[in-house]
Amino acid sequence: MSGSRTRTTALCAALALAGTLAPAMPAHAFTGHGKTAGHRSAAQRIRSSGTTELTSGWAIRSSADTRDTGAEISKPDYSTKGWLPLSRPETLMAGLLENGRYPNIFDNDNMKKVPAEQFDANWWYREQLTVHPRKDGRTFLVMNGVSGKADLWVNGKRIAEGAQLQGSYARLEYDITPYVKDGANAIALDVSRNDEDITKFDTPMRYLTQNQVDWNPMAPDQNTGLQYAPQIVQEGPVSVRNAHVLQDDAADLSTADLTVKADVRNNTGTPQRVTVSGTITHGSTRIACKATVTVPAHATRTVTITKADCPGLHLKDPAVWWPYQMGDQPMYHLALDASVDGTVSSTAAEDFGIRTVTSRLTKPVPGKTHGKDGYRQFIVNGKPLVIRGAGWSPDLFLRYSPSNVANQISYIRNMGLNAVRFEGNFPPDDMFAQLDRAGVLAMPGWQCCALWENKSSTWSNDVKANASNQAGTMAERLRDHPSVFTFFQGSDDAPDPEKEALYLKAFEKADFRLPQVAAAEYKSSPKLGPAGTKEGGYNYFPPNALWNNKRETVNTNDPTLSMTGSAWGFDTEVSTGNTIPTQDSLNRFLSAAEQKKIWDPATAQGQTAGQDMYHTFFYSDYTRLSRMGVYNTPLWHRYGPWKDAGSYQKTVQLGQYEVTRAQFESYIGNSTDKANPSTGIIYWMLNKAWPSLQWSMYGSDFDQPGVYFGAKKANEPVHVMYSYDDDSIKVANLTGARQDGLRATAQIIDLDGKVRATASAPVGTLGSQDVRTVLHPKVPAGISKTYFEKLTLTRGSEVVSRNVYWLSTKADQVDWPKTHAPGKYTPSNGFAVFQKDGYADLTGLRSLKPADIKVQATTRREGGEMVTSVTVRNVGHGGAPALFTRADLFAGGKQVLPIRWSDNDVTLWPGEQQTITARYSATSGKPDVRVNGFNVPEQTRHAG
Repeated sequence: MSGSRTRTTALCAALALAGTLAPAMPAHAFTGHGKTAGHRSAAQRIRSSGTTELTSGWAIRSSADTRDTGAEISKPDYSTKGWLPLSRPETLMAGLLENGRYPNIFDNDNMKKVPAEQFDANWWYREQLTVHPRKDGRTFLVMNGVSGKADLWVNGKRIAEGAQLQGSYARLEYDITPYVKDGANAIALDVSRNDEDITKFDTPMRYLTQNQVDWNPMAPDQNTGLQYAPQIVQEGPVSVRNAHVLQDDAADLSTADLTVKADVRNNTGTPQRVTVSGTITHGSTRIACKATVTVPAHATRTVTITKADCPGLHLKDPAVWWPYQMGDQPMYHLALDASVDGTVSSTAAEDFGIRTVTSRLTKPVPGKTHGKDGYRQFIVNGKPLVIRGAGWSPDLFLRYSPSNVANQISYIRNMGLNAVRFEGNFPPDDMFAQLDRAGVLAMPGWQCCALWENKSSTWSNDVKANASNQAGTMAERLRDHPSVFTFFQGSDDAPDPEKEALYLKAFEKADFRLPQVAAAEYKSSPKLGPAGTKEGGYNYFPPNALWNNKRETVNTNDPTLSMTGSAWGFDTEVSTGNTIPTQDSLNRFLSAAEQKKIWDPATAQGQTAGQDMYHTFFYSDYTRLSRMGVYNTPLWHRYGPWKDAGSYQKTVQLGQYEVTRAQFESYIGNSTDKANPSTGIIYWMLNKAWPSLQWSMYGSDFDQPGVYFGAKKANEPVHVMYSYDDDSIKVANLTGARQDGLRATAQIIDLDGKVRATASAPVGTLGSQDVRTVLHPKVPAGISKTYFEKLTLTRGSEVVSRNVYWLSTKADQVDWPKTHAPGKYTPSNGFAVFQKDGYADLTGLRSLKPADIKVQATTRREGGEMVTSVTVRNVGHGGAPALFTRADLFAGGKQVLPIRWSDNDVTLWPGEQQTITARYSATSGKPDVRVNGFNVPEQTRHAG
């Protein structure tokens, strides 16, 4: 992840529904529940039958503060005076924050002041619960992972030790029937520190857990503790586990043959005759099936029900699941139970979607294709598509909020992205279920630069067993989610033969039928073969370099094809560098002194210029991405100087929009190239775990910087775009339907507002996922050095897409040999080195006269949402456009976030107007709209 071959070597070798928006939940919203130390949490009551998530009754305490043993702490009558109560199972830092420790943790550099030595000692987790065991039944405790390792105690008895109970995604089930009492019970965990900080090169990593790599600073506790809630399961003589549905779909999706599978376990010492009943439902569709099996004593049998046993499992015209731009997202539901002598003993349920995903390597063109094996391409329901996504980060302290995730998914759809990458750091199943319903693809895989990527020869037998368990657990968790379309068995490195065999065996046992890929870099493994993917770059490239897919962009020093950022192949992690939040957002977490480190003109004096800043990630010496020089230097030379925070904000938001739009458009526009097609882009990253200045498309407070709206513009369903490599105009259809009757028009406009050239042409029929070049307008001689190109795509009188570019008659000139040259700052940081005086000249924008605009706004309610419509009209009489005009809403003095805009950062010439709409939670209050822009004086209007 977030790295290069250089970074991999330096690190790994050294370490051997989008639906109704809920109110914003910024980082600090997780941190307190008004509890005080010593308060005893109410005991969790356990259901008499079925599964209970252990989500309450927890408390924590450092072993340095108590000499009590596990045998004592896990007794039901143990006093928790002095313990810290938890509202849910969570990491140690999350628990401390919940109890009021370290307020304003993300402000300035507060987090690095947290004493990390307090986590050197083991910590105790304790859960108080009330159980009434099922008569003649069994009680099981399911542990869903531990960050670090733990000894487990139940009612005074040690049940498991850390040699087994470790790993973030391990699922371990313990029969605690002999130890459970009717009434009060207690569970205790003696947890050892996670030890997964990759920046501490002298500290060996010991556990297969999640970490923040170089996305965010590592939490002071290194995420030690619990991420997922343990479970208590009460059942009868038999248990159902591993219930799932396999599907064999016809190539034309006209039929689907389903197979229901489940493991039935006999918990008794005598054979049991078991009736397994299953029902699959979708809308008015109901398919009921049944099977009978005899399970020997203390044995497990797999029950398989096919269309031969149950003809209803042959579906005609099934409801097919599609990525959201391409179709609908129908879901089917499986309900299963196992009965003995007519009494239900155990139940299971699973949602699934009917869709087919395949993968292939594009065919190389001899002498032209950069990657000798071609490039990874994914096909959903028979249609190849460009994967357009970004890398997801969990909360820094692994706190999970379904409403927070729902808001993030609404942003993903609003930007037009179709995928999210999970490099390790797998969220709870709720997020995958939300992605299913939203139609957003999920791209999971193991994490880089951690014990996961150490050679398997360095793994102990305990670690290998743990890896096998976690692989099987994740395969089972992910296999039925229609949003999941692949699994990457390696990240920066492909798995070695032994590790690959371990993973593949676990995935095969779990019936995981989706495409698996060896690595996120251009590497291969013995069984999976070539990955066909690449990584990087991670910092500033000008738009024409992003569009360039010629041989000069290939880093010949690196066989993994990393670091160029240019639009060819499948780039699993790539960005254009720093993401500077809006001024409103910066004011929420940084002092003025800290903010000056971002915009100080001294930061524009070269790659390493500026100061090290905490809110990027200056956590080790292998990178200098925390300094602004590598980003601000080209920004300064291309757009001209700034003198203060206000003028910097205007420049950086415009610049972020420009390059992010180009990055996504280049991958869409080059997707049909014969020799070097662009098949996928994962922007690095989607979000951050804290307020950040680096690699994100929106803030932890749901701020929407220029990056956000640049991506949104590029990923419009039907889109007209400018190709920076050859000045052509292309039209893309990212929907699932054919597009007819379109016409593209390009106008070339000088700084004075004069239209110097116009070209127009019909587009013709565009199939789903099709891209076509439709115009080659010529820039007339004598035009201003900085000029505009306005594109419109129409269908009759309807404007389907509108796109405005600010361009220069002087092209950016990248020095590709120096960009690829080995060195401390290249190519590990993945940014463009410009030729001498090789910057485009966009400084003419600073000569634009102030634009005169008129703003009108109205607000209405639609269900649980408010909808504000803002109409902006340029009423000026000169030729100056209202450049990069942005609207923001405020209610009660606070910015309305999260919010979904239909468009924003728009550019309008005199006489033009545009209405944009915003959707947000109805709890936000009466809004005012603030409008400003690059050359647009700020004004505020009531939008009630």
